[in-house]
Amino acid sequence: MTPGFGPVVFGARGSRLAASDARTLWSSALIPNDQFLLYCFDGTRQPVDRLARHLAARAATLPELRTRVAEVPGGLDYPYWVRGDAVDVRTHDGGDWVAGGGVRGVREAVAALFADQLDPRVAAWRLHLFGPVVGAPRCTAEGIVVVLQISHALADGRRASDIARRLLTRQPPDIDTVLPGRWGPVPAAAAAALGWVGFPTALARTVVRGAGAVPARSELDRRTEDGDVPPPADPCPPTSLNTRPGPARDIRLLVRGRADLAAGGSTVTVGGLTAISLALERLLTVRGEDVPGALTAEVTVARPRRGDEHNAFGNVSVPLHPGTPVSLRRSLIGRSLRAARDRAADPAWARIRAADASVPAVLARIGIRGFDIDTPPPVVGGATVVSSVARGDSDLVLGGGRVAFTAGFPALSPAMGVTHGIHGIGEVVTLTVTSAPEALPDPDGYAALLAAAVDELREA
Repeated sequence: MTPGFGPVVFGARGSRLAASDARTLWSSALIPNDQFLLYCFDGTRQPVDRLARHLAARAATLPELRTRVAEVPGGLDYPYWVRGDAVDVRTHDGGDWVAGGGVRGVREAVAALFADQLDPRVAAWRLHLFGPVVGAPRCTAEGIVVVLQISHALADGRRASDIARRLLTRQPPDIDTVLPGRWGPVPAAAAAALGWVGFPTALARTVVRGAGAVPARSELDRRTEDGDVPPPADPCPPTSLNTRPGPARDIRLLVRGRADLAAGGSTVTVGGLTAISLALERLLTVRGEDVPGALTAEVTVARPRRGDEHNAFGNVSVPLHPGTPVSLRRSLIGRSLRAARDRAADPAWARIRAADASVPAVLARIGIRGFDIDTPPPVVGGATVVSSVARGDSDLVLGGGRVAFTAGFPALSPAMGVTHGIHGIGEVVTLTVTSAPEALPDPDGYAALLAAAVDELREA
């Protein structure tokens, strides 16, 4: 199990979504944000149908996978997690990991899943099994590819990884769990009434906390000027990678040993960011674009959870230091990442964000619906998004096959046509590239640049 995480325990009547989770749910209508967690097992000997039945039974023991979202009538309050018994385990033909001659391989089939996003009001997750699969990285025999598709409202990257681990582990299932209650006219009406009655109090709390955020922001600015708090990264001008994506998706995976990225005493995340920095700089150069001196990556950073929220992370902009030698670049990126994390962890942010957690649901929903996704921004948080998650030990076994690697694919957005994932299990780390043809028409060419950058990093 991922350290610090356990099963979510719901009250008998369900639980209201935290404000951060509700915003994630509502924004998915504008920017699809399902997560896809891929696990590849080497040497699996059981038929796919039998494994599907096993995993369906296993899913029934996990409380998070026995839930769905119920909206409060009239939108008068935040939605609730309620009992949801849908079990959707789908099997797909296997074949070659990457097929040629116009035949779609498993990798392309996985990318095609992104077009069918979940409706968490019906089911907040779905499981896909591909097999048998031939020629997957780090596999010596036929294997099985398992993809857990999960609504971001239900879990962030850390919690989703924990759910996947408990689904795929050999350990006995959880037994001391409390499932949320079922949703019907009576609890729905009660939730609406509570939302209506509580609106004035929530609005007043928002005003008070909003007023408190003003001095907190001033304090943060003053301490930044004094050097007590690291300054934010310079704004990053949009590049061709920030082209608005269409519906099609491509994925590429680079499966390497942990030591390839953590060479020189750096962390896997810093090593991955350094390789991405080199590859992006060379890609833009090949395209004939000016490489911005303020080239940055938008990196997801975990923060402490507030109450029962399922999403506890934020994005920080990390300078990629183009134009510097490899060994120096790795050191500079490591310092920049630490500085961004230190700034994001400053206590002043808790007061600045407090108002968001108390905004009445009606106003929060209006704010999200009014978000403009059609106007390109003058500056962006980064040329790409990078999500890095450690998924624990490589002790997962399915149908007699051991886990060979895992991968994840951060979602694209109107201003982000290419994203990267860094996901490790045991001593194996997978770098992924998720892209749209509008932003990256030659994903194989970019994957080659990224592979060369990892090799250079290892040898530096």
